[in-house]
Amino acid sequence: MRRLHPVRRFSAVALVSMALIGAVTASGSAGAAGGTVTCGTVTGDQYAAAQMYSCSGLPATGGAATIQPAPIFFAGRHTGTIYWSGPSQGQAAQTVVRLRVLVVKKKKTPCRTGTTELRVGGKVRSDTSGVVTVGGTVAGILCQASNGSYALLSGTSFVIGG
Repeated sequence: MRRLHPVRRFSAVALVSMALIGAVTASGSAGAAGGTVTCGTVTGDQYAAAQMYSCSGLPATGGAATIQPAPIFFAGRHTGTIYWSGPSQGQAAQTVVRLRVLVVKKKKTPCRTGTTELRVGGKVRSDTSGVVTVGGTVAGILCQASNGSYALLSGTSFVIGG
């Protein structure tokens, strides 16, 4: 059995180490990409997945998305996945979010009379779209009707990755 010369062993270890450092650096910089996506429309109800439309970040987001599992927009903490429509179904991206939903029971709320204000906040856990910052915040105000349907507060946006 041949023994490797000490210099050869060191060179082999150095090459492998440099390759691993390069791979970690490359994957780290890919994760640093991203930004903020805003959606102008969010709708849903207690029985179906939330739908988001008029979203920025084209073409990666496709301008629309579905949030699963349904319903995640009710009081408490939830983990959900945003499935972006993307340029084609084969290229659809996903963003995983951890949300907390607070029911605001004040008499003075920006939601119209007869609806309940839902304040949605949270963090982005992961993203494959490349347009949402991992670790960024999620925020929006929804107004829920007595039948369980909800919509984004008029004149506001739902922000992901801000």
